[in-house]
Amino acid sequence: MISAVIFDLDETLFARTSSLKAFAEDQLNNQYPNVFPTPSHVVARLLELDNRGKSSKYKVYQTLFKEFGIDDQNLAAELYDHYMRNAWRFAMPFEGLNEAFSEIRALGAKIGIVTNGRTDIQLRSLLALNLDRLADDYIISEAVGLRKPDAKIFQLAAGNLSVRTEDCVFVGDSPTADVSGAQTVGMKSVWFPNGAIWPTDLPIRADAEIQSLSELSGVLKAF
Repeated sequence: MISAVIFDLDETLFARTSSLKAFAEDQLNNQYPNVFPTPSHVVARLLELDNRGKSSKYKVYQTLFKEFGIDDQNLAAELYDHYMRNAWRFAMPFEGLNEAFSEIRALGAKIGIVTNGRTDIQLRSLLALNLDRLADDYIISEAVGLRKPDAKIFQLAAGNLSVRTEDCVFVGDSPTADVSGAQTVGMKSVWFPNGAIWPTDLPIRADAEIQSLSELSGVLKAF
């Protein structure tokens, strides 16, 4: 019996790369239109440097200015500050999120979220997508001093929902942080890759794989 479905946030519920692209296009074409001669090239490079959220945005902007030959680190810091204050306004969910949540509720299961990252940044994304109200509980790694794939953060998530780990399904895009971490505590795992690549040296496999949130209901019913 599935008692809870727990999700990763970035690139699982929150279409992070698409949202960042929309923000960067607005920033460089509309808010700061004269900084770079070819904003489209800069947006593409920004997404590369971002590396699916693994890189510091401050360093990303500093690197962009250096690579494109603009000697103004104060302006780079200003663009970074603009990102910190405004990027959340462009947050968008993956298609099918609300429907997937409704189907989970229809199964009688609870909904949780576990995300790695800074509390201020991740909380803005959660609030922008109304996930603080749609989910029964959410955990941000910095706030609890734990990070996926640490087993303790998955156990904490199950405990907060008052369910057993073996009665949970975890959905995420990261093979190591999400799939492997969840399986360590006995959760079933669903891999939602969204461009992520499965490491050749990772010996385990996810219990299921989906290409869209609309496929999740069928997977849950099959467990």
